[in-house]
Amino acid sequence: MMRKRLDAMASLFVKITTGILFAAAMFITVFYGWELELHVDILWQILVLAFICTLGSLVIPVDGQREVSRRTMLLRIAVYYAYVNAAVLFGGFLFGWFSFHNLKQVLGMVAAVAAVYLGVLICSSWLEYREAEQINKKLEHYYENRKTVNPKAEQKKDQD
Repeated sequence: MMRKRLDAMASLFVKITTGILFAAAMFITVFYGWELELHVDILWQILVLAFICTLGSLVIPVDGQREVSRRTMLLRIAVYYAYVNAAVLFGGFLFGWFSFHNLKQVLGMVAAVAAVYLGVLICSSWLEYREAEQINKKLEHYYENRKTVNPKAEQKKDQD
């Protein structure tokens, strides 16, 4: 169980880091232009922020954990989204990425959070769907081979 959680968090960390990197590139270009020179600090800040955002995913269950209702899952997703927003706004402010006095920057940051969150959600869902499809194909192949290897056992099983 712990292994699945760590694997899921590592995968999510990579997706979040990639999303933050793209969002930062867009944000910096829009609000500061192409001429801005950055320090290496921003790379560490992105990694720290991605890690903090990944920690919030602990509210989302992984495979093998107790099932939750649809309503509970939607609530957990909303809580996680609020957590990510708070973490990015607080972290971005501490890192000096934007100022709360500049409404356009705040709205830009909120839009960036929404875009990254949605992108990570879509990417994760698509990868999970692909994995489920692969498992289903393997199961289908397994049962087809099983019928051809021992058709009498399958017929007897169907009669019961």
